[in-house]
Amino acid sequence: MPEGVFMATKLQIKECAILDSSGAEPDFLIFKRRDDKQSCYVIELKDGHQFDTKKASAERRMLHAFTQQSAHRIHYTVQPYICCFNQNSKEAIGERLKNNIDISEVLTGREFCKLLELDYDEIMEDRSKDQERKLGLLFARAYEN
Repeated sequence: MPEGVFMATKLQIKECAILDSSGAEPDFLIFKRRDDKQSCYVIELKDGHQFDTKKASAERRMLHAFTQQSAHRIHYTVQPYICCFNQNSKEAIGERLKNNIDISEVLTGREFCKLLELDYDEIMEDRSKDQERKLGLLFARAYEN
């Protein structure tokens, strides 16, 4: 297999016959192969700033259950993470989750993009432009009515 970064989505994970997700699939599996090091990141992705601590604890349990059930079928070092894309501080994420999740299992959006070898600032700029476009459309519709 070539070196690089490869990603499987929730749907691909669900349809994969060799993984035992039991209906609780993570959002992504990211496979990274560099210099004979093979890592698999099991990722649950959160986009907003507000977090439901009970739900986050359940998602952490799901990530660990998936990892334990499937790790022996994946010939990579497997690590579970919750990514809070719009929060730049791991400490703030930990505090908002009332420290129910070990900070070593948390990724910021910038770290997530680095893992995928993507430019975080470029993605944020594109998202901002898209948001501005959507707001413009919303105001145009409101003005028409």
